[in-house]
Amino acid sequence: MSKGYGEFTATVLCFIAGFHIFTASILFGGMETKLIYQPIDNDIRNIWIDIDETIQDTYFFSRDGVKLNGWYVKSKENKPTIIYCHGQGENISLWQNVMKFLVDNGYGVFLLEYRGHGRSEGTPFESGLYIDLESAVKYLKIYEKVPKNNIILWGRSLGGAVVADIASRSEFKAVILESTFTNIRNEALHLTSTGVLESKFGFWAWLSGFFVKIMPITQKFETDKKIHKIKSPLLIGHSIHDVTVPVEMSYKLRALNDSARLFISDTGSHHESEWFFEEVLEFIKKLENQAKQDQVSNFGLFSDKHV
Repeated sequence: MSKGYGEFTATVLCFIAGFHIFTASILFGGMETKLIYQPIDNDIRNIWIDIDETIQDTYFFSRDGVKLNGWYVKSKENKPTIIYCHGQGENISLWQNVMKFLVDNGYGVFLLEYRGHGRSEGTPFESGLYIDLESAVKYLKIYEKVPKNNIILWGRSLGGAVVADIASRSEFKAVILESTFTNIRNEALHLTSTGVLESKFGFWAWLSGFFVKIMPITQKFETDKKIHKIKSPLLIGHSIHDVTVPVEMSYKLRALNDSARLFISDTGSHHESEWFFEEVLEFIKKLENQAKQDQVSNFGLFSDKHV
């Protein structure tokens, strides 16, 4: 074997060994978790919204024993209750405008704080976030007497991936996905290739994208592999001005669920939700009207049988 060939082989082996050490540090050294969830905004803002209803600062435990926080407002006249799941690194106090919008229209709202965010304890990881949402649903059912068939799940960005998982395994009154990505790898590729997370310095953007493509990941948030299993009425919304999660991802998600309703806005951005409010309200009102019509029809059938 020639000296040059031996040096080349050694270089390749060193590269492979280095790559495995690098990926091991990502998976088992906590780097993967930091890349997905950091930075986390734990600075809870004061309640500034002006609503007539009482906001309950609620604490409850997930089924694996993590103490979680949430803000809850009861619904009026048995209207649906919406569990709102925020995006990556955020906290519930940043979305008080969503709560005000829903409460002003008579709906119940539960702003869920994932583990490791806001005042919730624990450390975030994919399956843990799913457990948190399941536990919030159970809390509303047991302590607030709100059944699943009167609960709407609304998730934005990363929260949409959390909602999609739970909704793919159980039916709810409805599901709303706002600015949701297809899966975490596709989202990471978008962020690195477009320079959203880093400057567009050619080689470095290419290098980071290369590692995103090949490195193993344990937290996948694969909405695209679950959305076809959602049987509940489904609304997908996205702004064309969203540079964090590209609007094309919502088009792809809609193509994977034929019954979904897709709304594309020519206003707004990734970091606001007002552009979506009117569409959400129309969507929920249609569900309520349909439920009333079904009740009338069922009552008519019941009465005919007892003439």
